[in-house]
Amino acid sequence: MTDQDETRRTLRSDAERNRDRIAGAARAAFRELGADAPMKEVAKRAGVGTATLYRRFPTREDLLAHVFADRLTGCEDSVHTALTNPDPWQGLVDHINHLAHLQLEDRAFTAVFLYDFPPDSAVSHSRAEAGKALHQLLEAAKTAGALRQDADANDIMLLLKANDGVLRWSRDPAQESRRLIERFLHSLHA
Repeated sequence: MTDQDETRRTLRSDAERNRDRIAGAARAAFRELGADAPMKEVAKRAGVGTATLYRRFPTREDLLAHVFADRLTGCEDSVHTALTNPDPWQGLVDHINHLAHLQLEDRAFTAVFLYDFPPDSAVSHSRAEAGKALHQLLEAAKTAGALRQDADANDIMLLLKANDGVLRWSRDPAQESRRLIERFLHSLHA
């Protein structure tokens, strides 16, 4: 191995470490400050310059997609799991509770979940697939007579937005979130 090969390998491992530090710092900053956390703050927490941050993640969307990829694909998995439940109403309840749990865990989740990613991104593709599955789940619950006929995916988005407000402003976020979810679901149950 030449000195040049060793230098390339070291740079690649340094770049990988920087990427990991940036991702970890971004997770913490987004969790604490929300999805609009300043990129300068992320770089500062990661111990890198803003140029390094932008070299690794050219846009906020790139960083958000990287940091939240597992949670966003987890939403798609959750709704697909809900579709396999023989009781579509219970599947819907389980899926909504999963989303509410993600909101409770991470302050930035709702903003990222609703974020307008570029249409050709993997996140947008995953979201579109989850949307199709949610529509199927809602139709199955209606067909089973468990869900109001006028309910749709916009109602679920409204619930997530309302729950985000509860989580931000409540003195007992977990308890009040549960109460909101239960009452909202009760209002949708046929």
